Amino acid sequence: MTEDPSNQIKGGQTQYEFTYSRYRQFLRELMEKGFEFSTYGDDVEDGEILLRHDVDLSLEKAVTMAEIEASEGVQSTYFILLTSQLYNVLHTKSRERISHIQSLGHNIGLHFSTHQYYDRDPGEEQLVEQIKDERRVLNIVTGSPIKAVSFHIPPEWILRRSFDGFVSTYEERFFSDIPYRGDSNQRWREDPPFESGYPEKGQVLVHPGLWGEDDRQFEECIHETVDDMIESVDQFVSRQYLDDELSD
Repeated sequence: MTEDPSNQIKGGQTQYEFTYSRYRQFLRELMEKGFEFSTYGDDVEDGEILLRHDVDLSLEKAVTMAEIEASEGVQSTYFILLTSQLYNVLHTKSRERISHIQSLGHNIGLHFSTHQYYDRDPGEEQLVEQIKDERRVLNIVTGSPIKAVSFHIPPEWILRRSFDGFVSTYEERFFSDIPYRGDSNQRWREDPPFESGYPEKGQVLVHPGLWGEDDRQFEECIHETVDDMIESVDQFVSRQYLDDELSD
């Protein structure tokens, strides 16, 4: 296998560059292998890849990634976290960003955090009802039915389960029955994700907040997101409450 210059050897381990240029290259590699990009619903067929994004940190970076994908003719699904403290789904700027992602041909799903509500499995009826409430809110924002759900840092009792009323990205058919690759905390399950060879089909999870123009450590990405949030909140407070023309 030819050595990829965007995969560096550090401390005896391969380090994958989390840059937009490397991501674009990754998409092209998948397309060169003949993969088509599918959506959540039916079972994944040979030659198909489910590409998803859990938007934990930054809607702004999600937009950048969505634009890269659209320019390459790639369709993916963006899962939005309603309970995030880093962005407000109902704020005008957030709604505009989600709408822009949709306009590029991508799908929107719900990124649901069980940790905001439960310390243990509450039982399927209560869980499904809580998810239904969040789906209704996101439906208002997107103007489209929310059919797919990705669980945020899923507890073990979520994995490999199917639910009535929505598709879970952690159902067996998407998570266990086919190869699954994710970049959580900037660590692929295989590094690089398909170093041992490309499967016939699979699911790939990419977190937009971990990628950028330059390659940075995970902690730097987190701190940058927090700094951006603080700056945004400061600007919002100044406009809404400190501007003399608006405060009366």
